[in-house]
Amino acid sequence: MRNRSSRLRRVVSLGAVLAMALGTGVGGAAAAEDEAVVLCPTGYVCLQPLLGTQPVLVKEGERATFNPALRVTEVTNMTRVTYCVTGGLSYGLPPGGTQTWDSSVNTVGPRPGPGACLA
Repeated sequence: MRNRSSRLRRVVSLGAVLAMALGTGVGGAAAAEDEAVVLCPTGYVCLQPLLGTQPVLVKEGERATFNPALRVTEVTNMTRVTYCVTGGLSYGLPPGGTQTWDSSVNTVGPRPGPGACLA
């Protein structure tokens, strides 16, 4: 009985440690469901539409234009080059960078050279 009880405590303790490490404790599971997680594959810029579940993918080195503007909540750059994002907010997005805010995007393309992105 004692071995079974102590094994059960170890399993419960291990589960609690894993839940804390993964951020999925009792409150974390509900919070994880509320947060949209955008998985962006390497070699792409991913734009998460405001009213959509699937990100719009732009392959490394390519440019995309949206007319009317695409309303997004997140833009992630998983390429090896800086991208210029123009629209309601215009900015340069470095490799590995993510911008998370509600904005409209007209174009996404590789930065043409050194310096700032032009709107």
